[in-house]
Amino acid sequence: MTRVLVAFATRFGSTREIVSAMVHELNSTGIDAHAAEATSSLNPDHYDAFVIGSPIYGSKWLAAAGMFAAITSERIDGKPVALFSVGTLALNNSQAGEREHRDFVDNLADIAPKLNIVSNALFAGYFERSNLPWYLRIIDRFAPTPQGDHRDWQAIQSWTKSLVPKFTG
Repeated sequence: MTRVLVAFATRFGSTREIVSAMVHELNSTGIDAHAAEATSSLNPDHYDAFVIGSPIYGSKWLAAAGMFAAITSERIDGKPVALFSVGTLALNNSQAGEREHRDFVDNLADIAPKLNIVSNALFAGYFERSNLPWYLRIIDRFAPTPQGDHRDWQAIQSWTKSLVPKFTG
């Protein structure tokens, strides 16, 4: 049975909920999927494939997820890896959001060339202005992000299902 680790970072919990849906979907296909917050204590040797994700802010993931991917890349060399970002930039400008995600994935691939990236995706997240630090609230005044839950659960489910043949084939 294929064992998949879904490693993630989250700031306010939205990404954790996405990961929970992904793990449920993978397990429903017969894959043995497990979720864990990305830390250096995770042992990648116990898994056959990986999904790694994080919220994206200013073209960067949260440090824990980015560091996990970069540091463990040597140990997971050759195993399939799928990456996903959760962000809200694409809500106002889909091209800018996609570019932000693509630039991060490209930079990660440069830093960790042994990552066998088989798929990547950007998902809209949950946005609540009150969660922003004061300096981002100032920026948000000039280009306000729509508040609320913008996660497309069907898109998340479809992307997750598309990973199954890449992880088992």
